[in-house]
Amino acid sequence: MNNDELIKYASDAASRGDDLFALLTSESIPIDATSTEADLRRAFRRKALTAHPDKAGDAYDPLLYERLERARDVLIHAEARAAYDNGMRAILQKKATLDAMSARRRKLVEELHQREEAAKRQRVDEEKGKQAVAAEVEAMARKGRAKLEERRRLMREAEERERAAEAAEKERQKKKEEDVKMGGTGTGSEQPPAADGANVNVNGGGDDYDSKIAELERKLEEKRQRKAEKERKKADKKAGSGKDKDKDKDNQDKPPSTSNTTREEESKADENKAAQSPPPPPQPAPAPTKEPAAPATGEPAKPTAAGGGGFAATMARLKAAQAKRDEERRKREEAEAAVAQAQSS
Repeated sequence: MNNDELIKYASDAASRGDDLFALLTSESIPIDATSTEADLRRAFRRKALTAHPDKAGDAYDPLLYERLERARDVLIHAEARAAYDNGMRAILQKKATLDAMSARRRKLVEELHQREEAAKRQRVDEEKGKQAVAAEVEAMARKGRAKLEERRRLMREAEERERAAEAAEKERQKKKEEDVKMGGTGTGSEQPPAADGANVNVNGGGDDYDSKIAELERKLEEKRQRKAEKERKKADKKAGSGKDKDKDKDNQDKPPSTSNTTREEESKADENKAAQSPPPPPQPAPAPTKEPAAPATGEPAKPTAAGGGGFAATMARLKAAQAKRDEERRKREEAEAAVAQAQSS
């Protein structure tokens, strides 16, 4: 026990009213405040025989032996002895003051002292309770951190196992693809079946294996050719549809002057043909109608249209011929467009 602890123990012993001299006193060696250090050591050795583990045997009392050692150390240590003496003097003075008081006042002082001691013990208990709660919280925090760390470790291990499994699966897929490219079935150590149902001896390098490789290469080449032919047809079809669109656009953009000229020429030819054709049979003359009298203003009467029925018939025939030619021209253009589309596809 160091000096500070020894001094604190001396003060606590004095506040409790422990008589260290009486504790070391024996029948053969009495001890009091005037005893020397040699007397204190001799009294300790004599009193310790009753509590020493080697001398007392079954009567060994570890608490009593510890109290004897601390009493000896306090009484032979200068600073601890001074602290103990000051505390004891204060206790004795307080006791003497109480003895001088009346009974009622002494009772009040004792009750006050008891309340102070109870409050002190309560504060000590509360402090111990807080320390216990803090220790429990710290223990729970450590336990929680340990669980969290364990969970993180398990998650890391699970992720590592998953990555390893993915890497192994990729390696197996790579080997399987290489096996298929080399003519295998993609099952690792299995050999590709031969034409007669027997396994081909890959390691032997026989004719069956070479023929199998040649057959696979031929099939791959045919597949590539079919794909190229399909792409070419698709491109030609796309180019043909583009040409048709350009042709239709050109027809739409073509100025209508030529068409109008052709129509005028055809109209003239129809008029000539109508002029050369025999005239229609004569129509019965209409009943004479009374001409309206001329107005009083002296203006001459307007002449009526003679032969109006023949001109209307001629115009009807011309319009019918023109409609027929337009229909034939439309059908001809549709036929040409269909043939062009069939050639492009």
